[in-house]
Amino acid sequence: MKWLGLIGVLMIVLSAPLESAADDRVKDFTLPSATNSSLIHLSDHAGKVVLINWWRTSCTWSQAEAPKLVELYKKYHAQGLDIIGISDDTADSVAQVPNFLKRYGVTWPVGLNDQGEFMREIRPMGSGDTPGNYLVSRSGQIKYFGTDRNPSDWSKLVASITQALSEKAPAGQPIPPRKPEPAPSLALPDLQGKKITVSNPPGKPMLVNFFNAASCDWTGAAVSKLYKEYSGRGFQVIGVDLYDNDAAIQQCKAKYGPTYPILRGDQATQQAWIGENKGWAAFFVTPDGKILKKITDSISDGIEQPVFNKYAEYLLATKR
Repeated sequence: MKWLGLIGVLMIVLSAPLESAADDRVKDFTLPSATNSSLIHLSDHAGKVVLINWWRTSCTWSQAEAPKLVELYKKYHAQGLDIIGISDDTADSVAQVPNFLKRYGVTWPVGLNDQGEFMREIRPMGSGDTPGNYLVSRSGQIKYFGTDRNPSDWSKLVASITQALSEKAPAGQPIPPRKPEPAPSLALPDLQGKKITVSNPPGKPMLVNFFNAASCDWTGAAVSKLYKEYSGRGFQVIGVDLYDNDAAIQQCKAKYGPTYPILRGDQATQQAWIGENKGWAAFFVTPDGKILKKITDSISDGIEQPVFNKYAEYLLATKR
């Protein structure tokens, strides 16, 4: 009888719906739209079933999956299915994204990979291959479904979507908007030894770019071009070199001709902003001193130029 009682308890536990604490829910992320000047926020889709589709224009599997996604969206969008596409394209192919979307009739939001919080917090769940699919339930739970490479992969994904759509939306906000953190203070000497203090709030939209000789080439050209294009509209750029000698700094400057202020970083500033001993990072700061976007990684052949321009445009359009 004791065993029967124990079995009954186990059956009740196993059959009960899984409830996860709020800390287990997916966190909000922001991406620049691939098609316009807006920003895409996962939290804007809270309470819906959200399929996050990681794809690339040159991927034959992504090309084969696109028509299936379009049909899936047409069938289930009215029932609560949203799709957020994230392009894995790099500098050699990102220009093809609009043509890809038009060719297949993609109408859901598609963002560019900005190497931000999606890549830091959600992307590690996956394998890196495209197309990769992540499903977010109405309650904010996320599951990685792997790559769509064979009929069984797709069937499992569709079955999970229909199951998720049958669940009721929870009360409250299952995916709270991410609150921007205040930017740390910035008071450092410039290359001539004069102490420069950047007030907080800065009053202007701003990019703070940490770099060193080893990472100078990552975004040196992109940041210099950004400053030339947007400084006249009130966009500020500050460079912070991390521990290079004068010769190394001048070599970097000679390559890209930056005309924005470059300061000499110290460990306290590096830790306050980046939080670790990385030699490169970029922070877009609002005029009221909040960090809109933190990017601490760059990739070979990355798309910093279009991504950085989109954040600059957004900040200039929304500055108070």
